[in-house]
Amino acid sequence: MKKLKIEFCDGNGEQVTVAMSGSVSKERLYQIINLFNTNDDHNPPAASHVTKTAMAKILDLIKSQLSKSWFTSKDLSLMYMEQYHESIKPSTVSTYLTRLYNNGYLERNGNRSCWQYRVVTTISAKNVENIIKDLSKK
Repeated sequence: MKKLKIEFCDGNGEQVTVAMSGSVSKERLYQIINLFNTNDDHNPPAASHVTKTAMAKILDLIKSQLSKSWFTSKDLSLMYMEQYHESIKPSTVSTYLTRLYNNGYLERNGNRSCWQYRVVTTISAKNVENIIKDLSKK
């Protein structure tokens, strides 16, 4: 049985948690996210900020700051701590980078002791959806 928990937090610190279990369709998931992440000025959202997962934060960093250069997991870990003011285990960063490499979103150079990564193509919103879909299968 699959379990899913989504947390939304607005600018005032109010938090809404949606928990689901069983068979959850992709369409239903997008409906819930869009419900809380709407940009419609006439109907302000109940929560204006979606709490990002570590993977989403890593993808944002890669897209915004590392999309045109080679980088290591250590580089990414340091950027993550600077950007989000929270620690992340080196093994977590390495695992996500390996998954991105295995799914064809990153290319890799070097050896096990010091892999270097680079974006194969520019990450678009559609690519991020595909990455999330690929990772949710594992």
